[in-house]
Amino acid sequence: MSEPSLWSPLRTGQLFVRLQLPFLLSVLFFSAAVAVTVPVEQSGFLWAGVGITIIASLLFLLPRERWTASRWVLVVPVLDILALAGVRTALLPYLPTIGFLCLFPFAWIAYRFRWPWLSIVLGGSVLIAALPFVVGAAPVSSGLALVNLLALPLLATGISIGIHLGANSYRRGQDAVNRSRREVAAALAKSQDGELLLRSLLDTVTGAVAFYDAEGRLTVSNAAAAAWARRGGLDLEAGGVASQRVLAADKSTPIPPHERVVPRALRGDTVTNELEWLGEPGSMIAIMLTSRQVFRSDGVLLGTVIAGYEVTELAEAVEVREQFLATVSHELRTPLTSIMGYTEYVTDELGDEAEALGVDRALATITRNTEKLLDRVAQLLSAADKHFEVRLEPIDLRPVLRASADSLRVIATGAGVDLVAALPEALPVEADGQRFAQAVENLLTNAIKFTPSGGTVTLSASVDADEIVVSVVDSGVGMSDEEQRRAFDRFYRARGARSNSVQGIGVGLAIVKTIVDAHHGAIAVHSAPGAGTAFTLRIPARR
Repeated sequence: MSEPSLWSPLRTGQLFVRLQLPFLLSVLFFSAAVAVTVPVEQSGFLWAGVGITIIASLLFLLPRERWTASRWVLVVPVLDILALAGVRTALLPYLPTIGFLCLFPFAWIAYRFRWPWLSIVLGGSVLIAALPFVVGAAPVSSGLALVNLLALPLLATGISIGIHLGANSYRRGQDAVNRSRREVAAALAKSQDGELLLRSLLDTVTGAVAFYDAEGRLTVSNAAAAAWARRGGLDLEAGGVASQRVLAADKSTPIPPHERVVPRALRGDTVTNELEWLGEPGSMIAIMLTSRQVFRSDGVLLGTVIAGYEVTELAEAVEVREQFLATVSHELRTPLTSIMGYTEYVTDELGDEAEALGVDRALATITRNTEKLLDRVAQLLSAADKHFEVRLEPIDLRPVLRASADSLRVIATGAGVDLVAALPEALPVEADGQRFAQAVENLLTNAIKFTPSGGTVTLSASVDADEIVVSVVDSGVGMSDEEQRRAFDRFYRARGARSNSVQGIGVGLAIVKTIVDAHHGAIAVHSAPGAGTAFTLRIPARR
């Protein structure tokens, strides 16, 4: 439906009331007033003008109104001009100002018609001004009379031109306003369509999405966000304040209000895939949350978007797996320890007779394999330990790294691999020496396993600003992009490890990452197939 214009031609009734009726009443009033007061010499012109005025007014009684919107409407102001010429001729000696009634028809023509039609204004004003002098009612006997003769045409034409210019300017302005209104309406409709599309998209996705403006006010959220906010007791309007406890990924550690994902995100922290448990015990839900700040092109903060999805079933499945691993590991460790103890007992009891009986090698094999199994069980227990703790204390990391390299030098030599340690004089940190040694030894063991004979494994360390950087670089088989992405996943083993029957259960690198995280550090891997692998550990230096 089109918008109505702010300017449109007047209807028949409006034209009569606003333009013709004032002219008609003025002519009738002044003509009657003068005729009653004084005898009018040119009464024929007077009553002819009054009659023409009445005829022009009666035209508005025609049954069809379309003629007033066409050029035929010009007949009315032309008749008014002729009428006023007669009335002014008769009343000029008594009421000279009667001529100013010409502004009604002149304004009508100037407002309604284009430039060429203004010639009617000029001709009409000359007729109104000159007719009394032509018929002898007011002879031109002086310069003042000549001025009076010329004043009306000049003034009327000038005023009409001004009205015409103003009308055109007004119409152009209204056209511009109408165009602007249409453009704004189209932009508004497009914006509403975009908002509807965005709302539909947000409500269609199963994940929760919420957007907070730069002042921390919630402006957009989808149905999924509202649903799990109700289930988890979250008040999204209040910045994600929870009426119930919020637990960390281990489902046991309470998270302080200011350390929860939504308040942190609104403070400007970048959150990536962090898991929180919400709700009452027995009906808790797990949500994985990510947040990013949104900036305009000029760098001004627009707001913060927080996205999340419910992972309750997945988290519970992982928890079942962890419980299973812990249970199995504990159950295996007891009999393995018993086997190890009884094997040592038999070996001690037999002494030299074990070789004579031919069981010495069998006992050694049992001992070696039992030790391997115990080592695997220990790794499983470490991987399943939710309460992984480190004891940070001021130490020099150099002796720890040197001891780790020395402990694996025999294994590297046996594999034909050159193990190099390039360490500075001192590496002051606050760390758990035993745990960090475990992480480095896991990396060195992996590097030796995947480096062919004749290759090199290098352990290096350096101080970079306020960080200690430890690197383990090998010249081995390397890793693909997919293997690098999953390198720190528990129980993931690279294709090369499986095809080459490399010993392990795929938890070594996961343990390394857990240890590094506990030291408030970071670990990264850079590799390419056939080009070796580099693991880089960064932990804060001691200040």
